[in-house]
Order: sequence, then C-alpha cells, then structure tokens
Amino acid sequence: MVHYELLTKSNIFDINTSNYIRFLDEKSFEIKSKSMKRKETMDTIKSPKGQYRVGNILGETETFTLYECFLSDDSVCILKIAKATSNNGPLDREAYILQLMREKAAVIEKEAARVEPGMREMGYQRFFPDLVESFIAVDQGNRRVNILSLIESGEKLSDLAPLEQLASREHVRVDPKTSVWILGKLLKMLDFAHFQGITVELDGENILINRERHLVTIFDWSGSTIIDGEVPSCDARMEISRAAKEVILALGGNPETGEIPKDSQLKDDGYERLLFSLVDGHETNAGTAHKKFYSFVRAEWPGKFHPFTAYALK
Repeated sequence: MVHYELLTKSNIFDINTSNYIRFLDEKSFEIKSKSMKRKETMDTIKSPKGQYRVGNILGETETFTLYECFLSDDSVCILKIAKATSNNGPLDREAYILQLMREKAAVIEKEAARVEPGMREMGYQRFFPDLVESFIAVDQGNRRVNILSLIESGEKLSDLAPLEQLASREHVRVDPKTSVWILGKLLKMLDFAHFQGITVELDGENILINRERHLVTIFDWSGSTIIDGEVPSCDARMEISRAAKEVILALGGNPETGEIPKDSQLKDDGYERLLFSLVDGHETNAGTAHKKFYSFVRAEWPGKFHPFTAYALK
C-alpha cells in the first residue's frame, strides 16, 4: 500500500500515504512526494450536472487520487478519482454505501423528531462524508469520480485531525475523559453501519476527530463491504476490538496488554479493564457494547461537558 500524508496548519489528514503535503495558506500547497512519479493535473472536470473546478492534488493510494475541488458557491470539497477503470469498483461501492447511509440517517432523524419533537439531532450523518455526486468522468478515461464534502463534520478541513496523528505528529495523548467521547462515537457509528450490513475500515489514519465539536468521522469507505442483513458477529467483534485499540493508542497505552497511563481521573483500573475487554473480543454487538460502555462511564464520571484535553507524550 502506498502511504500518503496531508498536513494542514492543524495536521489534518493522514490516510495511508507517504506523500508529504503542507498548506502554505488556505488555498495553496507545497508538495513533496516520494511515491508520486507523475503529477496529473486537471483544471476542471465534467459531470452530468455540470463541472467542478479542480485544485491541488492532496494525496494518493494505489487505487485513487485525491484533489481539492470547488463547488459553484466556492465551497471546498474533495474529489476522489480512480487511478484506472479497473479501480472503479471500490469507488462505485463507496458511493452506494454513502448514499445508503445518508438516506438511513435521514429516516432516523425524521422518526426521532416525530416521536420526540425538539429532541437533539442523532447525528449519524456526521459519521461519514456527504456524497455530493458520483459519476464516470468520460473526459478522464471513463474513471469513477466521487465528490465528497465534510461540511457536516467541520466548517473547514483544518477543523479535523486523524486520531493517529495526535501521537505521531503532535506527540500528545488524550486524557481518559476525552477518550470517552471518541470511543462512544465510534461504537455508535459501528452500530449504525453494522445494522445495515456495512463493514468499516477502522484505523487511526481513517478516523477523523473534530476536537471542538466532539465529532468523529470515518473518511474513506472504499474498502468497506456490504451484505444483506447485519454484519456477522465475528466481523463486528473484530471492528469493536479495533476501535478500542485505536482509543487505547490515543490514550498513550498499549493495546496488546490493555495498559493505559495512570491519571488522576481514574479511581482504579476499572476503565482500563473495560477497554481491554473490548479489545479482547468480549462484545459482538456494537449497540450492546455502546450501552455497557456508557453505563460504566455515567457511574464513573457523572455527565458534564469535558473539553478536548491532551498531554505531552513522555
């Protein structure tokens, strides 16, 4: 797999690459790449709905390339284009999955508003990018293009940070109370996806967090699969375990042993044992895991807003 990184002023994207991209200002980039032997350029790209202005290249994997692109109102989106027609399949599947999840999220919100008017949004639509359009670009060799917006997750891309980059780039670890909303949102997202038969590629580079708004978004869904019915328990167990591992890493801990750094917020090793039970595969249903997790959390830390907090790694 090719590795690429996209760094902004807030260290935003790191999605499996080795290309090094740094924002010079809000709309320009400096690109240094070990893996990009050629730089494909596009000023515009045509779609059935019109055309998009295309900006700088943001990164690439073995199957797709990412560009910044602009809608007619100048809002910024991400253009994901297959590297070859043989790579159209994963992007086609991603487009279907994103559309399906968007429709399901809208149904849930509508039903929740009917049952309990004035209730706060469920927020499922923030777990994934908004698919603006998906099409075959005839002028680009009949390759699949997905136009993605992250406006639900952050007003600008620099509002988002990959979970993995907290340690690798910023050299910090989150405190236990911050880890709670990250894992809570991941379990809620898994419950939502698994119920629709959708698997999720969970690693720290694909998990984006909005520190101010306490949001979690999975960026890339091209590696996800979808089946009829719910995701099998064996796959659900593995993805719940992976979510807990990523949170333990964000805490500065060791997912192999379950150990996390000592903290004044922790009365005993109860939270550590809870996290490791998830890593160890004790839960096969994300919805059940979510309920058990918050049952512990509410008893340990009565509900009160806790701002994103991180400590320097030693």
